[in-house]
Order: sequence, then C-alpha cells, then structure tokens
Amino acid sequence: MKRIDPYMRVLAAPACLVLLAALVACNKSSTPVISSAPATHASTPNLTDATRLSDGATKLMDAMDKPTKSFHFSFKGEENINMKYQQDKTQAPKVGPVALLAEISPEEISLTETRGPTTTTSKAKKGDDMSWAMANLTTLGVMTSPNFAIAVGSSVASSPNSDLVGAIPADKFTFDTRAANPSQKVGLDAARSILTTIKDCKGTAWIAKDSGLLIKFNIDTDYVDKNNHAWTEHYEGEVTP
Repeated sequence: MKRIDPYMRVLAAPACLVLLAALVACNKSSTPVISSAPATHASTPNLTDATRLSDGATKLMDAMDKPTKSFHFSFKGEENINMKYQQDKTQAPKVGPVALLAEISPEEISLTETRGPTTTTSKAKKGDDMSWAMANLTTLGVMTSPNFAIAVGSSVASSPNSDLVGAIPADKFTFDTRAANPSQKVGLDAARSILTTIKDCKGTAWIAKDSGLLIKFNIDTDYVDKNNHAWTEHYEGEVTP
C-alpha cells in the first residue's frame, strides 16, 4: 500500500504532460511585444524543439509500457524516499539513493529496483497481465519525476545540438529555468502552476534523431512544497539497445 500515491502520479502524468505542452504552445504563439530596446539573443526554443523534447520523454514511457523491441534502461538518482511523506505532507522529505536496471523486450521485463536500503527484483512475461502491469508501474513510476522536470524545462530549453549517445545520433537539449528570459517566464510560470512543487530544474536531455525517443538525461530539480519543505532531486538515465 505504501506505493499507492506514487502510482497515482503515474496515472496523472500523461494528462499533465499534454496540458504543459499546450501551455508551451500558447506561449510560443503569443503576440510579440514591440519594444524599442536593443534586440537580445537569449536562446528561446521554437515550438517544434519544445514539443520534440517533451514528446521524447512521453515516447520513452510508451516504449516501456508497450515495447516493440528489446532495450536496456538504467537509472540512478537521489529522490525523496520518505514514504510517509506521500500520505502526510507535513512530514519532512528525506532524500536518498534510487536506481533501476531494466531489461525490456516485447516478451519479458526484468527489473532490479533500489530505493534507499531496499533492493527488489521482479520479472514479468507477456500474457501474465498482473505481473506485466506491476512491472510497468515500477518503470513508469521511476520516470514520472524526470518527465515532469523535462516538461517544465522544455519551455526554456535551448535549440539542440547534434551529438551521439553510443552510436545513436541524437539531438542534445539543455535547459535551466533559472536563466529564463522574460518571454520564457510566461510558459514557465504556467507550467509551475500545474506542477506546483517544482521550483527550478536544470539539465541535459538527448532525443534520438530517428525515433524521437528520450535516450539519455541528466537532471537536477529543486522542489518546495506548500509547507515550505525544500529539497533537491537528481535523475540520470540512459537507454541502450
């Protein structure tokens, strides 16, 4: 029962990501403000870049949920692991180590998950609906917080550079909400109004050029809740064939 609230966040994630993408779109299509001040060259993503970045995270979640090919996913980070906090927000967050090693194929999912001092392993085969669903909840639960951070960061991400992740050509995006320019702050504030505990996020994300899939990320996210608890989480992940 202690994982119910994190799983509810997983169920809410797609709707939040769609709404955030819509807010970014509205921000990019807003009527420009005419000013006599000298033009600045702050990096502002176009809608295609922002959508490609936020969609890449969603595509990774889809690939985990309904895999059509085999791949390995590794994740490590530092997150709030105080499970009492999920039920009682007056509890102080406790940041600790988390990790997931996942071997995913259309026929089988094998997982090794670590949260704080506890490590669990599980395996699910296609056709065993219950175990498959539980495996999906684990992988999607791990990805929910990084995906929310990427959704917020996409509103301020720089235009991508070409890079390689292993042998895979990728678009490399960087973002830092602390460096948002005035026009970016409109979309950023709208995103924060939905994901109310995210104060700032900074990181790098790589989107595969051919599939549009998020294949690597390195993100730091600062949180502040309504009880003024403040903490920082870190997420690193990579997909390999």
